[in-house]
Amino acid sequence: MDERLLLVRKLLSEGDVAGARKEAERIDDPYWRSYALRWVAEALAGKPERALEVAQSIEEPSIQDETLRSLAYIFSKNEKFKEAIETARKIKNQFLRKKALRAVSNFLAKAIAMKGVELRLSDLRLDERDLEDLKPLPYGIVYKDGKLMPGSVLHRIKGEVAGGVLDRSEEGPKRGPPKPKFEIKDSRPEEYVVDYIEKLLEKGELEDAERLARGLPEPFRSYYLEEIGVRLLEAGDEVRAEEMFRELEVSNVLGALLARRHLDSPERVLKYLEKTHNPATRLMVAYEVTKERGVDPDFLRNVLIWAADEWKRGRILKFLAFEMLREAKKTGNDELRKTARNLFELGKQLEWSSA
Repeated sequence: MDERLLLVRKLLSEGDVAGARKEAERIDDPYWRSYALRWVAEALAGKPERALEVAQSIEEPSIQDETLRSLAYIFSKNEKFKEAIETARKIKNQFLRKKALRAVSNFLAKAIAMKGVELRLSDLRLDERDLEDLKPLPYGIVYKDGKLMPGSVLHRIKGEVAGGVLDRSEEGPKRGPPKPKFEIKDSRPEEYVVDYIEKLLEKGELEDAERLARGLPEPFRSYYLEEIGVRLLEAGDEVRAEEMFRELEVSNVLGALLARRHLDSPERVLKYLEKTHNPATRLMVAYEVTKERGVDPDFLRNVLIWAADEWKRGRILKFLAFEMLREAKKTGNDELRKTARNLFELGKQLEWSSA
């Protein structure tokens, strides 16, 4: 690892983004230079145009895509949905692009659910094309007569549908949302509590944010505990992040981040993926583990457990193989090219076995 990485981190912590960028660009190794520029881009997320300019200067394709996905996530959290969608569209890896757009969709749904009002696309600086990229919309949010609005069941229920931010993916099994438990009292938290938690998160006061989040009804409680877990992980406290992960029933974001820290241990990755229900996220992690360790049929079978049959698993693996081959050609990586060929052969074998 280049020692300048530490200097880039230090300058960013001091608020010297311009200095950090200069140091990042002086790093000789293209991989570590790309990694440092990712930090700079994320530090500029409050200024979308500048953040994107840095992100698109990153040389390593996989790190550039990850940076764009991260920026789309941050823009969505800040309710800059137009910028988030445009950023997600620039991601070349199809799985990461879908993951980014799904995050935008979920944040948009949460924003509408919390406001409890209908909004025209123009109010959000969006158009019909933007909306098409965000479909299917999460449960609890409907689009009608040019307006996005909360579903009629949003205000008097307790359970995962309450926030209107359930993840749904075209790749996964087709099933309906869980049945909500109806209550007489409104289960939504007071808006000022949520606003205060958001401010605590912005300040980095995670312990206070956690105490308040634990008193929220679902799905707000789980949403904020996962967010706190992500922040802890970003700050280097993997032990506390693991504790948060263990408390969650579903963890698409934190689970995937923890999995990506342990790509050399398929058994540990599978433990994290048990709570990662988003098929696109599971595929992204499978892709990265296979790049790191080569083709492991048992591991891939477990990751693709949601696929209905061998034929479908085979088709998915062949698609992953084409994505990997495309990356291998771009980077000139012969080992990755061999892995892609082996992955394709496994996919073909699974297809034939179901015939």
